[in-house]
Amino acid sequence: MSECSRGHQRIVALRQQKFEILFELAACAIRDGHYRHSVSSCTASLEDFHEFFLRAMAYQNGIKKERFDAAWKLLGINPRNRHEAYLLNYRNFCARPPVLLTPDQNDWKDSVMQKGKIPRREECMTFGQAVLHVLQTAVEDARNAFPDGVEQAMEEQVTAARQYACTSEGPWSIRTIVNLAFEGDKHSWPTLEDALARIA
Repeated sequence: MSECSRGHQRIVALRQQKFEILFELAACAIRDGHYRHSVSSCTASLEDFHEFFLRAMAYQNGIKKERFDAAWKLLGINPRNRHEAYLLNYRNFCARPPVLLTPDQNDWKDSVMQKGKIPRREECMTFGQAVLHVLQTAVEDARNAFPDGVEQAMEEQVTAARQYACTSEGPWSIRTIVNLAFEGDKHSWPTLEDALARIA
């Protein structure tokens, strides 16, 4: 929702995938000093990417949206089930094994999310950079393995966004740190530090 200087409100729909927006929120939370929220948003971004990856894989293989949605629902809300499905299919369809968080990084995340640990900025920067690296490499691999599926999933998001956008304009695009539409190599990937300097 946006509001002009005269108080008129309108809904602004975005083209970006949810995982892209969630990582952007994580970076903004670090910038604003909300460190626990940054860990939560990073984690949610990773989990949402798992769905996007599997959706793109399904579409690449001719599976329709309704069938994928039903299969995804069967996995339930347990992130472990969804992560295992992601890992199994990543190893089967991609040219290299997935980049993953280390056991220490996962333990640290769990201590923040489940045990009430209060994270420091430096810890959040390290964790956020690790998540960013996972997402950047996985986005690249998904594009290579499922080019048509990725395009279909992206178009699906645009179509859904149009239903909520103002009739006078289409969905907006914003520059995000994790950017599915960006075509480049790993040498042009931003670091979290660089991204925070841009949004400061």
